[in-house]
Formats: sequence, structure tokens, C-alpha cells
Amino acid sequence: MPTLGKNVEYAIHSLVYLIDNPEGITITVRDLANFQNISESYLAKAFTKLKKAGVVRSNIGVKGGYKLARSASEITFLDIVLAVEGEISFFECNEIRGNCVLLDKENLPWKKGQYCAIHLAMIETENKIKESLQEKNLQWVHDTIRRQYGQEMIDKTQNWFQTNVFDSK
Repeated sequence: MPTLGKNVEYAIHSLVYLIDNPEGITITVRDLANFQNISESYLAKAFTKLKKAGVVRSNIGVKGGYKLARSASEITFLDIVLAVEGEISFFECNEIRGNCVLLDKENLPWKKGQYCAIHLAMIETENKIKESLQEKNLQWVHDTIRRQYGQEMIDKTQNWFQTNVFDSK
């Protein structure tokens, strides 16, 4: 089964850290990559795509960096996946039903353009996956982290960014 790339994971984790930014403060890709000990170049590519899709906004210059373009509750996992990976498809129909030796290729028993049961099932599955991605958003992740790890983890994260990023701007 096809998998979403690590850029999606990098993007979602990194976007969560933009939620609690003080007003007017941005965070650079370098800061996000350093905090998570992940590849800055991978993350930079993801953020370029996120900006193009309107998920984040950027400021350039000495005080440059990124911030969310919309509220965390308005940015869904599907928005992020589509921004980073592009349109996704989990099934590619090769129309092999038409290869059956029992069929008269000139008089196929289905209408042109009619999907077979397998293709319909795969479309339905893909739609359910997309619906699930649409239901989850950055605010949900933030709230889940708070429940799982407690406010202390949120506070430690904010303290790290305050000390290493915000105070230096």
C-alpha cells in the first residue's frame, strides 16, 4: 500500500509548534528542524509547499520565519497532505478485466467508462481515508498532545522556543 512520505510527518509535527507562537513572532525552518533533530532541507521543501498552498505565511529578512496562515482548527491533515504530497491516489486501475480470455473484445459486457466492483471499492476506501484526514486538524493534535503528555510538555516546548528563538529576535 502506498505510504505518505516523511515530509507529511515532518510538516504536521512542525506546524503544531507554530500554534502557540506569540503574536507577530515567526519561527524559521532551521529552528523547527533543530528542535526536532530532523533534516532542515526536507523540512524546507515541505514548508515551501505549505506556503504555496496557503497553510503558512512567511516573513523574510532577519526576523523572518513562518506562522500559520489560518487558525489551527481550520488546517486539516488533508490540507497538509495535499500541500506536501499533492493529489493522492491509493489505487491505479489497469482495467485488467478486459484481458479475460473469455471476453469478446469488440462486445464487452459493460458500458464504456463503467467502473468494476473492485475499482468502486477502492474509490470508496480512498474517499473514507480522505474524510478521516479532513476530520483531523492541527488543534486536535495540539489538544491530544496536551492530554497525553500534560501541560508540562507544552510549557517546556514554549520555554525552549522562548529561550532559543524568540529572545534572540
